[in-house]
Amino acid sequence: MRVLFYLPVITPWWFENIIVPLLEKLAADNEIHILAPIVWKGTGVGQCQYDLCAHMPQIHWHIVTDHDHVSMRTKATQAGAIIDFVKGLAPDFVLCRSADLETVRQFPGIVRHITEGGAEPLSFPVDAVHFTKEPFAHGIIPDLDDAHFRRLNSLVEPYWQPLVDACPAKGAARNAIRQWAKLPFDRPILFLPLEYEHEENFFTIHRKGALPNVRWVEELLDALDPRVFVAMTNHPLNELYVDNSAIEMLAATHPERLSLLPAQMPSGARTTPSLMRAADGVYLGDSKAFSLAAFCGTPIVRRSKFESANWLGASENLEGFAADLIKGCALAPSDASARTWFACHAANNLVWPKDPELTGADILERLSKPFNPERWERNLGVYAADWMRGEQVAT
Repeated sequence: MRVLFYLPVITPWWFENIIVPLLEKLAADNEIHILAPIVWKGTGVGQCQYDLCAHMPQIHWHIVTDHDHVSMRTKATQAGAIIDFVKGLAPDFVLCRSADLETVRQFPGIVRHITEGGAEPLSFPVDAVHFTKEPFAHGIIPDLDDAHFRRLNSLVEPYWQPLVDACPAKGAARNAIRQWAKLPFDRPILFLPLEYEHEENFFTIHRKGALPNVRWVEELLDALDPRVFVAMTNHPLNELYVDNSAIEMLAATHPERLSLLPAQMPSGARTTPSLMRAADGVYLGDSKAFSLAAFCGTPIVRRSKFESANWLGASENLEGFAADLIKGCALAPSDASARTWFACHAANNLVWPKDPELTGADILERLSKPFNPERWERNLGVYAADWMRGEQVAT
């Protein structure tokens, strides 16, 4: 088979930890091509990536070096030429890491985006991925018959209930974090987990809201009923690599409306999972935090161009959502569907490139058969052993 990796926004970490293991498993029995621009703003392909693949000389490299290479990441100015090149290549499969969704939709073959596979609070390898038709589609469950539902729930049962039982009651979690973080007890709390906004993250072009994060929060405050208090946590990579002074200043300027909480609680537990359980609702764009909201039963309001599964109950109406928070009647995600989604995600969707038992044929099977119950038991077993050692949702 001919497999094309289209990688305009690939970062060095992604290439080394995800792409190289996939290449190693596929290159032995398939014809592999890589189409990518040269390095710019922490993305693309350069000498380091060549060196990581030196033991795979059979790979065909197609590296774009002209002045239009920058645009490949978001909206290719030479989209027609790129599409014609890929059509001439005629790949059977295309694996993409690109924020230019429109161009890749016109590629031939089976086309999939390589997306992050993590789904808190369950523990998965940090380099596990999900091959998807579109990125940022939240909570999608394939059509399942009754036998599929029963099997998935049976597979996850030994692990699911202990995870649920390990969580303190929602009321206790709410009181504990409000006391520690000095959040108001007499107002509903809307949790806002800030998204990654380093220059290497080109996917922010799809945000249905203002950029950067400080403008996103200002936009939220302008539209939100002031009776609702906003509690934020920062993305961990923002804390490492981004200037956060503007968002910190905004929080300091409006202490009556919002608070930016530290990443860790005094106990050492991460703040985000605990706050998700304690909050009355959560405001999301395209963050993976939707899975944590689903597990915790936290009502969601989402502004996004991408799909949210009905079972999440995600509102698109901020005004109405805020009114429901104040009345205490916001719609929560379905507990039963959350369990099914987590089970399906682990058993059916996830691919861990470094799995020693994973073969190139297995990878192609995931691409050609996105739904296949025959792999469920084995796939879930790859991850489930770590679940009971994972972090508790709240302390």
